[in-house]
Amino acid sequence: MLKNYSELKKKHDLANMFDAINGFSAQIQDSVSQMKNWSPLNRPENVRNILILGMGGSAIGGDIARVILQSECEVPISVNRSYNIPAWVNEQTLVIASSYSGNTEETLSGLDQCIARNAQIIAMTTGGRVGEIALENKFDVIPMVGGLQPGAALGYSFTLLLMALIKLGFGHHDLIHQLEVAVNKLEVLSKSLKNFDEDNYAINISEKIYESIPVIYGSEDLTWVAALRFRGQLAENSKMMAFHHHIPEHNHNEIEGWNSYPELLKKLSIIWLPDQQDHPRSLARMKISRELLSDLPKSQINITSDGSSPLVRLLLLIHTIDWISYYTALLNETDPTPVIKIMSLKNEMSKIV
Repeated sequence: MLKNYSELKKKHDLANMFDAINGFSAQIQDSVSQMKNWSPLNRPENVRNILILGMGGSAIGGDIARVILQSECEVPISVNRSYNIPAWVNEQTLVIASSYSGNTEETLSGLDQCIARNAQIIAMTTGGRVGEIALENKFDVIPMVGGLQPGAALGYSFTLLLMALIKLGFGHHDLIHQLEVAVNKLEVLSKSLKNFDEDNYAINISEKIYESIPVIYGSEDLTWVAALRFRGQLAENSKMMAFHHHIPEHNHNEIEGWNSYPELLKKLSIIWLPDQQDHPRSLARMKISRELLSDLPKSQINITSDGSSPLVRLLLLIHTIDWISYYTALLNETDPTPVIKIMSLKNEMSKIV
């Protein structure tokens, strides 16, 4: 029997995460419009590599951009989730410091080091210390719309970043058209995923993984980033543990972990994220792995998306994932917006000089 999600929403979604997730397509559309006529005041020159500084939702935006551009960008792109930066960063490195709040301490640490290395820097932020540093050093700043949890602002953080890289010549302009196609498809998808009825695909998945620990397997080519996003959203929104890995690496170690403690394995749900353009042998590995593990977990679920390009499919997949994390939060009787442990940890860290 379908639960009363309208009542669950009223009781637990006190900060209205529902509208934030539903607004994903609008975030993308607004960001495309914002960046269509963008031109940096300090155009990067002789770029040999690109470093994206970010944590959490900002870093995921960088991961998506890197995955989408990996087949066409002629310089390597790296995402830096750390206080320190790689030794190769120099004056020929384009650095994009992405921090929604502008006060992410790891990003600020990396930014200081990039300035010391004379890297070419662009900031993406709603303000904070990153905005102040950019103003002091006359760096280009791409403003972001505030008022959201960073994880709920992915439409902004990813699209602004991808548009900047396209405008700087690191991606084909056809990607802008693909973003516009994605917006239309996301609007249609969201209409079906925000209805509290038995045909809602996200609700059906949520009810299957509820009261289990999801283990999410993506592919190395594309959906590993969706698996990473899924794990993070289940933790941040649904307040539950989840794990992720990717094919084919999974087949060289983790698959053997499905042997011991069978009673505990029955508390796990496997979620597979195949893509139609995965390497044929990766798709075969997923199929065989699923068969080998068939009777071990609580359930096994395939989540796929349809679209004319990897970018469209990935955005549709991520949007589906975000809705699943939302409904799972309601089933867990928790508000998806507050991040109490994260804020407590930040408060304790602020006391350490």
